[in-house]
Amino acid sequence: MDAEKKQDAEVTVDDILQLLGPFGRFNIYNYMLILFPVFLAGVYSSVFNFEAMDLKYRCAIPECDGETAVSNYTIPHYEDGSYAKCVRYAPFPNVTEFVNSSIGRCSPHYFDTSTEIECESYFYLEEHSIVKEFDLACQDWKRSLVGTVHNAGFFISIPLTGLISDKFGRRLALVFACVTSGIFGVIRAFSLNYNMFIVLEFLEPAFGGGIYTACFVLALELVGPKGRVFISLLFNTMFILGGVTVTLLFWWLQNWRYLLLIIYTPAIFVFIYMWILTESFRWFFSKGRYEEGLNTLSKSEKLNNVTIPKDHYDQVEKHAMRQRDAKKFESRESNQSSFRQILASAMIWKRVFICSFLWTTSTLVYYGLSINAIELSGNSYLNYIVVIIIEAPANVCKLIFLDRFGRKRVIAIAFILTGLILIAYGFLPDGNWSTVFYLGGKFFITLAYNSLYVFAAEVFPTDYRTTLLAVCSTIGKIGSTIAPQTPLLARFYVYLPTILFGCMATISGFLVLTLPETNNQKLPDSLKEAQEQDRRVVKKDIEERSTQTKTKL
Repeated sequence: MDAEKKQDAEVTVDDILQLLGPFGRFNIYNYMLILFPVFLAGVYSSVFNFEAMDLKYRCAIPECDGETAVSNYTIPHYEDGSYAKCVRYAPFPNVTEFVNSSIGRCSPHYFDTSTEIECESYFYLEEHSIVKEFDLACQDWKRSLVGTVHNAGFFISIPLTGLISDKFGRRLALVFACVTSGIFGVIRAFSLNYNMFIVLEFLEPAFGGGIYTACFVLALELVGPKGRVFISLLFNTMFILGGVTVTLLFWWLQNWRYLLLIIYTPAIFVFIYMWILTESFRWFFSKGRYEEGLNTLSKSEKLNNVTIPKDHYDQVEKHAMRQRDAKKFESRESNQSSFRQILASAMIWKRVFICSFLWTTSTLVYYGLSINAIELSGNSYLNYIVVIIIEAPANVCKLIFLDRFGRKRVIAIAFILTGLILIAYGFLPDGNWSTVFYLGGKFFITLAYNSLYVFAAEVFPTDYRTTLLAVCSTIGKIGSTIAPQTPLLARFYVYLPTILFGCMATISGFLVLTLPETNNQKLPDSLKEAQEQDRRVVKKDIEERSTQTKTKL
């Protein structure tokens, strides 16, 4: 009995982190370093929207010059006064008769207004995106392909970053992702044609798209349970700031090449983090490198000016060694490696499937609403900024609600409200209320999506947390890959995209309820501890039912 109590009272890494505090000099120093790549990740997540931004253009009318080129007899006009971008009126077949006459070629008599033909060439009224440079007028599929290809790159980068993070360390994974993003981004600024551009658009996120995940896991492992939600808030705020910054920067520069050079060059210099950023002590412990892990904790103790009893470090080392030995014993008993044990666990598969579906929904709705905001009426830049800024109050609500009401309840309600709002949006006429509902949908999906990062990280064991998070995030990128294509659904029914978003969100809300609550629980360091999360939930349900039964009696 005494041995059990002693074991229960054993000091863990989370206990030492609680003594160190979440906002000491050691923490602030590392957070400041980590938040810069997070800011860059926010910038890079939005840049493709402006690289391939649609421009104002019309058919080139070689028979006419200047204002007469857009006359009613040269180009079809719509009821609102705008003119067609991709078609023009055909000239009469007997051209020579008019050319040789005194009337001239640019006259109403020269064009057959009953016959429309596709443009042979285009006259661009703007030139700040690749549409002008690579002559992509009336080729919307090539524009939307940029976003799809960009997000498809994450299918490679996120598992790649996860494997590097688990095998070689969180710090190296972060540096690798940043530097490769910077290199491919700078090269993309010098693209000679569309094919070269689209290949580099894929390679940049394919190797460097894991910046956010690498940063988040490292920061999460440097802080105790009470500081996780606040760290998530800092990450989300920097990500928003990155999106707003790139929007304002492009609005000012009006040149996609200059934009790429400015935003990607700083990422290359993140290589110095190999010498100035602290590695995760949890990762050191999981790899059996106890001395290096304890040295990191000792360093944080000195910087934070806190005194930790020496026996605490001894107990933490013993606890880490016991966990590692237990893991090896379990592997020998079942004749499986720890990774094979993870794969053989039905509980892990269930969590991976559910988290992947939640991630797919989140990315589809989150990016779908952002992309479509540019297409709304009004100033495209302001529309995009407003849709991004609405994320800020959602993040504040996350900080308040997640610890107070628990992860499951908050995320489930956020998903369900997203679904109801976006489905209702399809039945509202254009106006102020439709705008409020649109922003409401973005608010609640942001709350769900950003809370999911905290929740998902807390249901997977330390040994393979980054890898399993990467699997979920990678599968989830199906949503962001499809998102640039969702405006095409509006050809069948104008509100079909938002109805699809709403249905997916509602289903996700109910799936969240099948996962264990992780609020104020220590991070599971092994498969066994992750399984105990489910046992605690079952035990709690039994106790609650028993209490209710006694009350009734």
